[in-house]
Order: sequence, then structure tokens, then C-alpha cells
Amino acid sequence: MTVNLNLPEVEPRERRLGSLISFHGTASECYEKSLNKGLRMQDRSFSQSGSCPSTHSMNTSLIRGAAIIMHSPVGCASDLISRNNMIAVYSAANQQPLYNVPAICSNLNEHDTVYGGADKLRQAVREAYRRFSPKVIFIHTSCVSGIIGEDIESIVDEMEEELGIIISPVYCEGFRSKIWSTGFDTTAHAAIRKIVKPPSQEVEVNNIVNINNFQGTHTFDGLLGKLGLVPRYFFPFSTVEEVEHMSEALATAHICQTLGTYTGTAMEQEYGVPEIQAPAPYGLEWTDQWIREVARVTGREHLVEQVIREEHERIAPQLAELRSVLSGKVVYVLGGDSYLHSMVSCCHSFGMTLAGSIAYHRDQIYDNESEELNSLGTMLHSIGEVEKYTVCNKQPYEMIKLLKEEVLDVVVLRHQQIAITANKLGIPTFMVSDPNRIVGYDGLIYFGQSVAEAILSRRLVKNIARHARFPYTQWWMNQSDPFYYERGEAAAN
Repeated sequence: MTVNLNLPEVEPRERRLGSLISFHGTASECYEKSLNKGLRMQDRSFSQSGSCPSTHSMNTSLIRGAAIIMHSPVGCASDLISRNNMIAVYSAANQQPLYNVPAICSNLNEHDTVYGGADKLRQAVREAYRRFSPKVIFIHTSCVSGIIGEDIESIVDEMEEELGIIISPVYCEGFRSKIWSTGFDTTAHAAIRKIVKPPSQEVEVNNIVNINNFQGTHTFDGLLGKLGLVPRYFFPFSTVEEVEHMSEALATAHICQTLGTYTGTAMEQEYGVPEIQAPAPYGLEWTDQWIREVARVTGREHLVEQVIREEHERIAPQLAELRSVLSGKVVYVLGGDSYLHSMVSCCHSFGMTLAGSIAYHRDQIYDNESEELNSLGTMLHSIGEVEKYTVCNKQPYEMIKLLKEEVLDVVVLRHQQIAITANKLGIPTFMVSDPNRIVGYDGLIYFGQSVAEAILSRRLVKNIARHARFPYTQWWMNQSDPFYYERGEAAAN
């Protein structure tokens, strides 16, 4: 596949990658039927929750030196509050100055849905320029601006000429895609299309590796530093200048194929920056594979085996102790498509028994169509079959049924809202709040320690379960089929 940066909009993942929000079967069935995009999108006749691509496109708001405009009703801009809080936390964690998101909402209303909001958008752009003096302005669209057919491109051209700065539209209307991670693609598309510059002829050989990640915690510094490499984190917390020079890096890597392969494919296609073709560095085996591939691509092969030996020796005592505690413990893992497989890899490194897993969506292919980056295939090859493999877009009413069927020691997952469901069932949970935190060898030890600590909370969560109430009828709690509300076409033959 190719990434077309000439187009202003990203094709939704349903059409581009054959992405799904529903599947139940074995991991091998899901993998084999996905190879030729043989699974069809299924929907639900009832949904308890959802997630908007616009929320996940907000990574652009974390680029320092850029301002963001939500061309939307004011309610859509509430996402910026949570992003601003996240920035405060991670700025402190990385010892960076506090950074508030420079943002404005155009505040579309009923009058604007009839007569258009172009004038409000022009006013918002001028106000953002006056208040923040940004180097780049991102315009995030919304369901309202999309439905009324606002001509964003013409306004962008007009305002760029007037103000003399880069203005990049981010087409992230919620109705455009049922796959929330389409928002990641809109972020990458908007940044790479308008900000990244061709490599300078004056740049000498450097040691920079692009790391496409969620939150910018500098957990790659030590690992890559042992190879004489310096990670640059994109897009959260990067500066506009760093984004401009992404094309001058030795390689592009990422913490999650779901998040990063659009960026990696675009950088390799447009600027020849190679994408690291290896599973993300989670768990002992996958970290070894990843760092060997980084070394090969960047010409550090003469250093890497010694680094791996030293790292294995360094963590060996802690790893052995944690394996004695965790080996055989029964775990259920929940997370976004590729990050789910990475957490399973960490569990496997400690000898834990996988009862089942739930992916919040499934990309049948990735933008680069790389087999090495197909994390489901890698999981099957290195870890083995998962008999209970479910794709569910974070529907608590389904998840409660699936978890209730099992006798579990712990649940490992992403996203705190789902952790509450497991706790109310009396199951200890470890929620990975910062995806970067469990990267590499040190991250594996942190992961094991956190899971072991979570298991110690069993008495607490059992007490919570005695007092917890779910908002479901007795009919649903006794319903034998967790997938009762699914509908749509069955898998293609």
C-alpha cells in the first residue's frame, strides 16, 4: 500500500485496512482470515459506549509551537481539557516546563449549521495567531463542520496567505470512522503533509531515531543510548522544529503498530527513512528482536550482541524472582489491537497462562503490509494459539460476560474505564497507564513488579465486588451469549 500525502484527508481504516470492531473465535482464525481482508465489518444493534476518532487525533495538540482550533460545537472541545491535564502530568514526569495547549474552539451553533461557520473559523484562526504566535495552526474538524460541508481547504489557503504561517487541517469527524485509531492517522497525515521538510543537504550522518509514541515518556533513552543512538519522540511533546527534521533520522520506530505504521510508511515512502521491521520492544524475546533490527538498520550490528548479553545479565535476578511469583498465574489481557499483543508478550516472558484476550479493534493489514510488523502473526508464532480471542470496541456489557466466565488471577489492560469493570467482578487489575513505561528490559521488570503487586490486591477487590452493582437486568446477566447484540455479515469464505 501507499500513503497519499497529496490528498487532504485520510481514508478511514475500515476501507483502507479492513478494520473491524467485532470478532470472536481463535487468534489463528482471526489471523488467517485477515490475510486477504477476509473478515467483514460487523456492528451491534446496541452499544453501551464508544470512542471518537477526534479524541485520538488530539496528539497534534501536544506539538510545542503549534496551536489547535476545534471547528466544532464547544462540547467537542472538552477533549482538550483531558489532554491538557495529561500534558501537565507528563511534563512534570519528563522534567519539562509546564505546557498548556494553545487552543480555541470556533463554537459552532444551530445558526451555523444552516448558514455555515466559515466566518467563525476565520475569526478563530486570527485569534489563535494573535494570542499564541504559533508556528503552525491545526484545524480539527467535527461532525458538525463535516455534515454542513464546510470548505476547509479554501479557508486554509486564504488564511495561510494572510498570516504567512502553516495551517494544516485535521479531518477527524466522528462519523467518518467507527475505528477510533483512524484519529492517529489523521494526526500523522496532517503533520507529515504540511510540516515535515526534505532532508537538508548540509546534514551530516546523525544518530537520531524517530519514535512514534503516545505520551513522550523517555523510556527509550537508555536502551538506544547503549547503541549510541538518540530517540526523538513524536508527536506528543515534540517541537515544530523536530517535526520539520523527521526526514533526517536514521530510522522510524514505534511503540505500537496500530499507532505508528502510518507514520513509518509515510516517512519511508516520501523521504527514504527506513521503518524498523520488527515487533515492538515488549517482553524479552521481542525486545531482543527489535534492538537487533534497529542495530542492523543503523549500522550498529557490531555493538548489539554485547548490549543484549549485558541487559540479560543485569535483569536476570529480578526476572527469575518475578517468574517464581508469576509463572502459571492466569491472566486475561485487554487492549488496542497491536498493544494487546505486546502486553501478551510481556505476560509470556513471565510464564503466565493466558485465559483469553480482547482487542478493542482489529486492523486486518497495516499500511506497509509488513509481515514482520503483523503483531497478531508474531504473537501466534512466538507464543502460540489463543483459544478465546475477541474483538470488542470497549463494550462493558460484553466484557463483563467474557471475564465472568473465567477463574482469573489478574487482568492486564489499557484504559482505566475497563479496569473498573474487572475490579467490580473481584479481579485484580494492572492498568498500563503509560504505554512507554513497559518498553524494553527495564520496562519488562516494571511490568512484572506491577502485575505482582496487583495480584496482592485480591482481598480488596473481592470486598469491592461484594458491594458493587452493575446496571444490567437479570436477563442479561443470565444470557448465555455475550455476543447477542452483534449483527452483520459473517466472515467471508
